[in-house]
Parts: sequence; C-alpha cells; structure tokens
Amino acid sequence: MELLDRITDYLIDNELTLATAESCTAGLIISELARVPGSGQSIDCGLGVYSPQSKNRYLGVSFDTIESHGLTSEAVASEMAAGALNNNDADVALANTGIAGPNPGDDDTPIGTVCFAWAFRLNGDHHHYCETRRFDGTRNEVRLAAAHYALERLPHYHRLCLESAAKGSEEARSRQARQRAIGVQLHARSEIDPQHEIERRRDFLCRKMQESGQTTLVLGISGGVDSTVAGRLAQLAVEKRREQGGQARFIAMRLPYGVQQDADDADKALDFIQPDDVFDVNIQGASDTLLESLVSGGLTIEDAGQRDFVLGNIKARQRMVAQYAVAGARGGLVIGTDQAAEALMGFFTKYGDGACDVAPLTGLNKRQVRQLGMQLGAPKALVTKAPTADLESLAPQKLDEEALGVSYEEIDAFLENREVSSQAFETIVTTYRRTAHKRDLPIVPD
Repeated sequence: MELLDRITDYLIDNELTLATAESCTAGLIISELARVPGSGQSIDCGLGVYSPQSKNRYLGVSFDTIESHGLTSEAVASEMAAGALNNNDADVALANTGIAGPNPGDDDTPIGTVCFAWAFRLNGDHHHYCETRRFDGTRNEVRLAAAHYALERLPHYHRLCLESAAKGSEEARSRQARQRAIGVQLHARSEIDPQHEIERRRDFLCRKMQESGQTTLVLGISGGVDSTVAGRLAQLAVEKRREQGGQARFIAMRLPYGVQQDADDADKALDFIQPDDVFDVNIQGASDTLLESLVSGGLTIEDAGQRDFVLGNIKARQRMVAQYAVAGARGGLVIGTDQAAEALMGFFTKYGDGACDVAPLTGLNKRQVRQLGMQLGAPKALVTKAPTADLESLAPQKLDEEALGVSYEEIDAFLENREVSSQAFETIVTTYRRTAHKRDLPIVPD
C-alpha cells in the first residue's frame, strides 16, 4: 500500500486528476489506486480497452498505427494516452498495452512485455512520454507489476513535464504533441494506400446497410471532390450488397438553391458516379419561405450580411432535411461527406451538412480524398477543383480557404503531423478549440 498511498498523495498535492487507458492491465491501475481512501478525488475515469476496435472507437487509436507498429508498441500506447487525455477532463493519462501471457504475442512479442505512455495536460499543452518494460511472473503477476510500474513512474514524468514547461525548451515538442493529439482525435493518418481505403470504406458502407437493415443510401451531390468520392463509394457499396443477395440502391440528390452556378460539375459527378437514382430538389422555395416566416414571427435581421449568414445555415439544414425525408421514405441511411480537414476547422453547419448516419470519408484529409478520387477514376477537373461551400448569396462560390484563413495544404500538413508555420498552427488550433461544440454531442447537465 505504500506505493498507492504515495501516488495518491502526489496526485492530491499537485491537484492532478487521472484517467487511464488500459489494455493488458484491464482496469487494474484504477482498481489498485481506488484501494486508498480519498483517492477518488484524483480519479477521473478508467477505460479497459483490449481489442483494436475498442482502442479505435473510444480512444481514436489509428488502425494504421496498429498495423504498422503492432498492438504491443509505444506508438499505440502513446495514441491511447492521447485519446484518454483528449476525451476526458483529466490532467494526466496513463496507458499500457502488452502481453501478460500465457502465450506470446502474434508477432512473437515475449510474455511480460508491456509498453507504457504517460500524457500530461499543462497550460493547454500536451506532453507525452513512453517506455517499454518486461516483467517476470505469471499472467496476473505481470499485470499487477505493470499497474504498479505505471503509477510509480507518474511523478517522475510529471516533474519532467514541469521542468520542460519552466525552461520553455520543449515548446516545439509540445506543439508537436498537441498536433499529434488532435490528429489522433480526428482519426487522421500521415499516409494512406488509396486502393485499400477505397475497399475499406466501400465495405464499411455495405456492412452498415446490412447491420442496420436499411436498403438505401442517400447523398447530396454538389460537384465537389468530397461528394463525388463519397457518391462513388456509395454506388460501389450498394452494388456489392446486391452481389451478396441483399436489396440495395443508391439515391443521389441534386439540391440546388435556385440556379446552381457550377451545375455542370454536378452533372459531371453524376455521370461518373452512375447512381441508381437521381432526385433533383430545388431548396430555394423552402429556404426562403422559412426565413420569411422567421421574420414575420419576430426575428430581427440587422443587415444584409446577417441575413445572408442566417439563410446560409438554413440552406445547409434544408438540404439535410430533404435527404432525411428521402431516407425515411425509402428505408435509407444518409451519407455525410465530412472529412478530417473540415472536422479540424469545424467547417460545416451544425445539424446541416454535419448531420448524417454514416461518414465514410472520416479521417482523410483533403489531399487524401483527392487521392481516392484519382484512384477511382473521377474526372480530374472535379478532383482538383478548388473547394467552396457556396452558402453565401452575397459571395457566391466563395473559396473555402478564403473563409478559413489558412490553406488546405497547411491543414493537410497539420493532420499529417508535418511542420507548419507558427501562424498556421495558431489559426488551426484556435479554430479547432472554438468549434469543439460542433464535433461534440449535445451539452447535458453534469
């Protein structure tokens, strides 16, 4: 109990709260610490995450990281700790993944090998430390030794974290840690195999149709690369589902507001996608009527700029209303086109284009979506087209990058954990924090 008492005192004295992400110890770290009376004030949560799927689902650990480095690796432990820190209110996160026995790992990793990660949140920065140790003994002896070791090393790495912050010598490293942590949260990856991603994401859509019992996929086609790629993946998915003996159709929807200035691009996208059905629904009447009803009901619009902003959000939400109406009538799932670059910048309308049932482009940055488009054989003009949300009537076809204040090249570099300029870093991180509410579930009482 001496170790447990000492760590509890350290956490309390330093006003730290702890979260754990445990694989081989399966909650033993938190369980051991909880033996100490009063330790509860320093415990935020503990996650037992054995399978790769649970590591990805609850902590954002990339399947690519698991495949490249193996489950028992410091890379996986680091992403587990980053996920635990990102997803909770703790100041420190402990993570481990290893082989407790009775058999070696699939890659012949020796019994008793455990990889650890300690992550700290300090003044808005994240600091990560990793170690690998091998313990002797039976399965449960290894698990207990690993749990105690993780706790024992916590003060050591916390002091290193404090020293780094005091010296300021770790500023670049801390920036990189924050950058990596955000990327993990958004399921971003530095490199992809385009063909593998096409097959994986097509199979994801096919599987979700089967699991949900729904027979239709629905997606709005704008003529941009995101909807073009997602649309082709959807058509490939329903074709595969039909080959499996299931009923499946893909409905592509044209959803212009009045006359679409780049309607030719939407036509080219549909020609490439070859959807089973195409519905053409003009949302102008419904959008304008709703805005007029709001004004008649008492909403005061300050100026033309505010009117354009309000109408722009109505347009985005009206498009999703139309897609869900079709999905409801046809037993369908609505596809979203959100990818990591837009998720990072919160560049979507809450409950508008940010609302969907399945999001097959999740984790891909803009460059990688283009890679999938090229691999699929999409028209080059659509793949390389400058992105625009086209929601502002006062500034039609306004480029995304103009609205974002940073280029997609810099956003992609950030997500790939490559170096970006200080200005781009601050713009991206500030925007990411400011738009957190868009990525979160609705706020509920504590």
